[in-house]
Amino acid sequence: MKRWMKYLVIMGLVALLSTALAACAAPTGPTTTLPEGEGNMVHQKVQLTNKQADGYIIPLRHVKIVCVITDVGMVGCGAFDAIALDAFGIPVARVKSASGNPITKIDDLLDGVVKEANAEAAKLGINVGMSGREALDLL
Repeated sequence: MKRWMKYLVIMGLVALLSTALAACAAPTGPTTTLPEGEGNMVHQKVQLTNKQADGYIIPLRHVKIVCVITDVGMVGCGAFDAIALDAFGIPVARVKSASGNPITKIDDLLDGVVKEANAEAAKLGINVGMSGREALDLL
């Protein structure tokens, strides 16, 4: 997927945020400074088993929206509406932190547990209960 297309997809995904935004809220304790500085979107390459993907952390006021996008689909925090994106033919899995804390970084997403997978993701073998990394390896 071309770089500009990825940015368009991200912007479209952010526009589809559901009321689950609170699921990605930053912890109420000490804040973590993003590598590029608080308030800036972070792009991070994520090495999967057979390819690289693009991870994004998008700060939005007091929450962080976290997702990893492959050339096939994406895995995101609770702020994403997997079912709505199914209508566009995009395989999406929504992940919850394994620790119960909010997802605020890419590693939280990779270690998290799939809580929802849309029909397109299910066609690829993504199931509720698998890790975010396992789901991404199927994308």
